[in-house]
Amino acid sequence: MSGNRPPFPRLLLFAACLAFFFPQVRAAEILERRISVDFQDILLKNALEEIARQGEFQWSYNAGILPKGKIVTLRASNWTVRETLYALLGEGYEFKSSGNYLILKKRRQPADELSGYVTDPQTGQRLANATVYDRRTLRATTTDENGYYRLKKTGRKAEVVVSKLGYRDTVLQIASNTPRFQKIDLSTYTPAHPTTDKSPFWETAYTQTERFFSATLDRWNALNVPDSLHRRFQVSFLPYLGTNHSLSGQVENDYSLNILAGHSRRVRMLEIGGLANFTHESVDGVQIGGLFNSVRGDVRGVQVGGLVNLTRDTLMGVQIAGLVNRSRINSEQAIQVAGLVNAALSGKSALQVAGLVNTADTVQGVQISGLVNHARSARGVQVGLFNSARELNGLQIGLLNRHGRRWMPLFNW
Repeated sequence: MSGNRPPFPRLLLFAACLAFFFPQVRAAEILERRISVDFQDILLKNALEEIARQGEFQWSYNAGILPKGKIVTLRASNWTVRETLYALLGEGYEFKSSGNYLILKKRRQPADELSGYVTDPQTGQRLANATVYDRRTLRATTTDENGYYRLKKTGRKAEVVVSKLGYRDTVLQIASNTPRFQKIDLSTYTPAHPTTDKSPFWETAYTQTERFFSATLDRWNALNVPDSLHRRFQVSFLPYLGTNHSLSGQVENDYSLNILAGHSRRVRMLEIGGLANFTHESVDGVQIGGLFNSVRGDVRGVQVGGLVNLTRDTLMGVQIAGLVNRSRINSEQAIQVAGLVNAALSGKSALQVAGLVNTADTVQGVQISGLVNHARSARGVQVGLFNSARELNGLQIGLLNRHGRRWMPLFNW
């Protein structure tokens, strides 16, 4: 019979864990619990007791911090505990939950943050994942699952923008006397011509690294803030850890210095990255990465990568890499120099020089490699161990040369 006894010590331990953790979970929800009150000229102390009763929590505070005999009036329907307390007490107090207790303290200094809720006024729904940012400092945050936000260090004067996909942007002008708790309504917005992103996404080692940064940081800002912002200069340690904060992917920079790696929407003049640079749209100027550069749009200028340069649209300039250069379209002035491989999927290349392989749609100049040159159309010179072109209007120099179905040793034209 002893073998059928319940494992009493294990059950006791399990019950103890539930008793310990369950209040902790409930405590985290205190300020977001919904209540409805209708106070008509009652004592503040009595109003707080009623809030605690409906919110199913207990108070912890020194009665001396409340004004004696204060009478309050408030009607609130389906408000959170947080909203109700701000309406009754104002900004001179702060709240902190501990277990199933809500601790009320007097605020020692003026708040340097803006907080509140973002809602859809038509449905009353609290909007999660909305972006709230300071247009001047680019400090940004996103609303949580309850639609609540906290934007730190806004200063006493600021221009705060609230954005969410499918809604119109709302701009708040924050002055020194503006309440630091703001409930913000967003009106819906339907674009006349919805757009879809059909840009290719190649599975490569360096794009996987870019995905890592995007996946581990906040993606919502890119959806909520489609318009680009501009800064003359920025410094970052890693993507989103720099002077442009979590809005780095939405900012066009004239000059960008990335200690390890950086993330920007566009580069207008110069970007230097200790390890890597990630650019959403285009580079106009010079981009230098210790390991690699990745640009989703055009490069009009020079890319220098210790290992790899990737341009997913048009190269109109020069790519220099220790290992690999790759672009989707090359212009007639495009030059690629790589230790191992140059690849241009379409367009015309003026010059490709690689230690092993060059491949291009059209060469209108010179291909030089240590092993293989390949082009659909070669209008110039190919120099390598093996040269191949479907169409040839020029000269091939190598051990074995192919033009259409014609194979020739040493020289072909």
